[in-house]
Amino acid sequence: MRTEIDGCRSIGASARWVFAACAALAMALGCSGGSDAPTSNSERSGAEEASAGDAGWSLLPQFPPREQVISRRLLGLNDLQMLDANTAWVAGTDGAVGRTLDAGKTFSLQKTGTAINLTALSFADANNGWAVGTAGTVIRTADGGENWEILDSVSGVFSLEGVHFQDAQNGWAVADGGDIYRSTDGGASWEKQESGTGEDLLDLVFLADGSQAWAVGYGGAVVHSGDGGASWSAQTSGTEATLNSVWFASANVGVAVGAEGAVLKTADGGATWTSVDSGLTEDLFGVFMLNENEAWAVGARSKAIGSVDGGDTWTEQETTTSGDSLKGVMFTSSSSGLSAGSGGRIWKYGPTAAQ
Repeated sequence: MRTEIDGCRSIGASARWVFAACAALAMALGCSGGSDAPTSNSERSGAEEASAGDAGWSLLPQFPPREQVISRRLLGLNDLQMLDANTAWVAGTDGAVGRTLDAGKTFSLQKTGTAINLTALSFADANNGWAVGTAGTVIRTADGGENWEILDSVSGVFSLEGVHFQDAQNGWAVADGGDIYRSTDGGASWEKQESGTGEDLLDLVFLADGSQAWAVGYGGAVVHSGDGGASWSAQTSGTEATLNSVWFASANVGVAVGAEGAVLKTADGGATWTSVDSGLTEDLFGVFMLNENEAWAVGARSKAIGSVDGGDTWTEQETTTSGDSLKGVMFTSSSSGLSAGSGGRIWKYGPTAAQ
């Protein structure tokens, strides 16, 4: 699963995860020029709405809206991606993809043409997006999600768990058995790469300039590419805990999270990883770093934690007592973020006065 954001890379006219200028974006993100900021299928925009201390989590209306529900079965959401403070996508079970253009006040269900469980999505720009899922499923949109096309599936794969497209043509997906697949034709075909591990991989993240990437998975697996995804090699994480999600704020600073509250931090690009006390025993499924200091992680039983010191220490944040599993999390500023999870429920982080 996955959640990614494309640091300071410019994009097209609509999208997740379109900004007046890259310089203004860099200031909002706290990154320098964007070359070291990670990407994950989305872009950031918007000024700070309030300090982190004036903000909190609130539950948004259930997705999909009641009038769009075909069956009584509630959708589980596995991933989300934000383009800016107003625009985001979510993906989940039964081929569900939803989009908001109003900062989460409303999410509309899009017609994807599949009922397959979608595990992850990635938008390279405002128009071009992909979602992947079980049985090697790959779907694509070239118009911001108005229409989706089912592409040829990746053969021999039980489930594609993470996806990232750097642009409209070049993308990567991670899967079971430590497999990493690369596409150079917009997802029409995929070539298998050696990853350096045989463990199932669950998430991946690229720096905004595409120069480096990391993927994580079962057994504490961490693999790294220092050549833009051309080749991969294993890193030593120091844990055997399943790692569900990874994010890098720069070429050096990154955080990975996983089973039973596991949090790992690196300050040297993954050459060494240090285990950090998260204060939780619940599984963590998603992590996001706004910059080298601010980070959030979410997980089982609606748990959310935040860090303002680069992941060295974490504080639990109040959400709800719904008991849902939060799978994806992403922020566009210190006080503007979203998280999505089971039951088709979506949480918004924002100024408490606006809730």
